[in-house]
Amino acid sequence: MKKPRVCVVGAGVIGLSTAVRIQNELPNYDVTVLADRFSPDTTSDGSGGFWQPHLVGGDNQDMVIQWGRDTLNYLFYLATSPLANRLGAQMVSGYSFFSEPQCPEWRHLVLGYREVDSREIKLLFPRARFGMFYTTVMIHVKAYLSWLMSRFKHNNGNVIDARIDKLEDLVKEYDVIVNCTGLGARKLINDHDVTPIRGQVTRVKAPWVKLFMTYQGTHGHCENYILPGADAVVLGGTGQEGNWNTGVDDEDRKMILEGCVEMMPSLKEAEVVRHWTGLRPHRTSGVRLETERLAKGKLVVHNYGHGGAGVTLHWGCAGQVVREIRTAFTPNFSRL
Repeated sequence: MKKPRVCVVGAGVIGLSTAVRIQNELPNYDVTVLADRFSPDTTSDGSGGFWQPHLVGGDNQDMVIQWGRDTLNYLFYLATSPLANRLGAQMVSGYSFFSEPQCPEWRHLVLGYREVDSREIKLLFPRARFGMFYTTVMIHVKAYLSWLMSRFKHNNGNVIDARIDKLEDLVKEYDVIVNCTGLGARKLINDHDVTPIRGQVTRVKAPWVKLFMTYQGTHGHCENYILPGADAVVLGGTGQEGNWNTGVDDEDRKMILEGCVEMMPSLKEAEVVRHWTGLRPHRTSGVRLETERLAKGKLVVHNYGHGGAGVTLHWGCAGQVVREIRTAFTPNFSRL
C-alpha cells in the first residue's frame, strides 16, 4: 500500500510540533517539513517560552482553552521528566499584576491559582490594583526546537529547505498539506487578517530571580514581564500591532528595562546578555485551524495565527491537526 504523504510547511514551534505529533499518532504517514527558515532563525526562537494565553484573538476562546490545557499538561510532563534539563523545562511560580480586576478563563488550568491580597500588592508592586499568584511552566524554546527536530529526523522525517509561492505547488507531491507558516500566511494564501504584533525582549543574567512577575495596564497588553528562564531572565516587552520593524528599538529597550526595574529593583545592575525582536502572527478573527479543499481533491489543514501564544497552544493545536487528518483522509487511503 502506498504511504500517504504529508507536507508540513513551516518549522517554528507550531510546524515542528505538528510534524512530530503526526508521526507519533499516524505512524503510517510519510511526513516532510518544508520551510525557508529553521532554528535558530524562527520567530519561535526568541520566545520567552512561558505558558499563558497572550495576544491571541478571536471568538473561539473555548478552543484556545482546550488547546492550552492540552499543551500545559504536556509541558508539565516535560518539566517533571528526565528531559527537563535538556529542554530547559521548569515549573515557575509568580505574580501577574493588573491595573484593574481580572478573571481569566485559564485560571483553572494553572496550579495554585489565587488572588493576592492588598498587603502583597503594596509590598511588591503598589501601582497595581489587582494581582494573582499561580504556577505554570517555562521552556527553553531553542533547545525544544532542536529536540523536536531530532525526534522528527529520528522518525525518518524529511526536511526540505525551500520557499514556495503557493500551496497549490505541493499538491502533485503530497496528499496532505499542513499550513504552519504563521505571519507568512499573509502572502502565501493572501490572508490579510494576519498581522504582526511586534515583540521586543531583553535577556539578562539575574540568577537570583526565582519568581516571574508581569504587569498589564489599561492598553490590554502585557506591558512588562520578568520571566526566569533556564539560561537567562527574559524582560519584556512590546505588543505593537501592525509594526513590521524587526530591529531593536532604543526607546522600547529603555521602556522594557525601566519598567522591569520598577517591578523588581534588584534587576537594575543585571548584566544584559542580548536584545531580540520578533513579529508574532496575530489574527483578529483568531487562530485558524481548519481544513480546506484544494485542487484534485487534496486538502490543506491550516494551523496559524497564534499571536503571542504559539508556545502556549502548540501541542494542543498539533493534536487538533491530527484529528483533522484522521477524519478527512483515513477512509480515502484505505483504498490505495
